[in-house]
Amino acid sequence: MADNFFIGRCAVDLFIENSHSLKEKRRIVSSVKERLKNHYNVSVCEFGDLSLWQRAQLGIITCANDKVKVDTVLKSVLKYLEKNHFISLLNFELQIIS
Repeated sequence: MADNFFIGRCAVDLFIENSHSLKEKRRIVSSVKERLKNHYNVSVCEFGDLSLWQRAQLGIITCANDKVKVDTVLKSVLKYLEKNHFISLLNFELQIIS
């Protein structure tokens, strides 16, 4: 089988400075997740720091038949997260699997 597809995986560590409760954190994280899903057509899940009200870890996944497309989408997501006023991007890990 000569055709390939590529899976892009990105784990991000976020700081939510203006969050003062878990309820507020959930509201902000849910908003960020929905915007990422709707604007970049990626899958997003929260996977870590679930009980901390100023930290969040998100897993972001996308796939395509073009490695450049996968890389572009994930880098666009990271740029969006860096520019978001409600969160600070502390760290990220990006991986493309063929």
